[in-house]
Amino acid sequence: MLLDLFLRRTSMVCIDVGYRNIKVVEVSVRKNNSIFIENYGIVPTPTDCIKNGAIYDVDKVLKVVKTVVREQRMRAKNAKIIMSGTNIITRIYMIDKVPNESDNFTVKNSIPKFLPIDVDNYRVDYKILQTIKENQKEKYKVFITAVPKNILQSYVDVLQGLDLKPLAVDIPANSTAKFFNRDIQTRDMDDYYSKRKFKKVEGDTFAVLDFGSETTIVNFLKDKILEFNKVILSGSSNMDEHISRELSLPLEEAERLKKLYGMTMPNSLSKRDHVVTYGKVSGFIERLTRQIVKCFEFYLERCYGSPISKIFIIGGGSQLNGLNQYLFSTFNVPVYPVGLLNMKGVDLKKSLDRDKLNYLINSVGISL
Repeated sequence: MLLDLFLRRTSMVCIDVGYRNIKVVEVSVRKNNSIFIENYGIVPTPTDCIKNGAIYDVDKVLKVVKTVVREQRMRAKNAKIIMSGTNIITRIYMIDKVPNESDNFTVKNSIPKFLPIDVDNYRVDYKILQTIKENQKEKYKVFITAVPKNILQSYVDVLQGLDLKPLAVDIPANSTAKFFNRDIQTRDMDDYYSKRKFKKVEGDTFAVLDFGSETTIVNFLKDKILEFNKVILSGSSNMDEHISRELSLPLEEAERLKKLYGMTMPNSLSKRDHVVTYGKVSGFIERLTRQIVKCFEFYLERCYGSPISKIFIIGGGSQLNGLNQYLFSTFNVPVYPVGLLNMKGVDLKKSLDRDKLNYLINSVGISL
């Protein structure tokens, strides 16, 4: 478009280091905050170099990322990276407001009392979400994030080793919140839910469930502002392991069966691999959903949260057959599987493969 000539672009390489795959995306963010995906590459994460988000072998990760950048001919001069895993601590606390003290002073002095960590070894950030009154006392509702400095440094080392200008290290919860701070196109699914009965909830508080290979991340956003985040130590790769053991198959074949059958119920004519796969997948999803339900309850009861009006599901695991229908039956609110192209203001080069775009939401989100 000729108009593009007048739009300032900020180009960058965005990196998402996962347990199973490393996603590298070249993104241009225009002046009007629209996103253009120039190129991307998804490659297997080197064995034994990352666990629960901690990078144990920076050189291996760096070598893989450099290869992707070179082979995909990425030309951006800036870079961002997203860190993940169980080492990231996120909490919501209610902190009493102290008369004649600034809010920042009160929160900073209160954090060591709440977090069970040595604060000197962590990078701690916080955001005051709102001020509320309880029993005639004013309290701050505060969202706190803490990351071990040594793990954070490993991600910084990857950025600095790329010979690109390092812009930021971010966490999945922040990336998700940034990505969902825009219009989401759900027209097709809205037609589906218009013909079904469900609990209609006022307000704009929604959940984003990120189904990864090693973890499932539960996020709650109110008015598009992140209010709760919880990492559950179960992901889609666990299903592959269960199927693999039961059928004595390689993990790659187990993953193929999971994608083929998902939560599709077998019948009397179904093969054994379908019956076994369904049993392992449905059992896993039921257990995982019980943990997600507990997050919903905690958010509503302990975090002064608002009722959830809808659920968005992202990540590679969100593509599991039957998952959105199962979640709808459990929570009785609309459940929307969301990919990059459901977002207004996101476009990509026509020559790019669109089949794997659902894996890129976090890596694109950190570009904003």
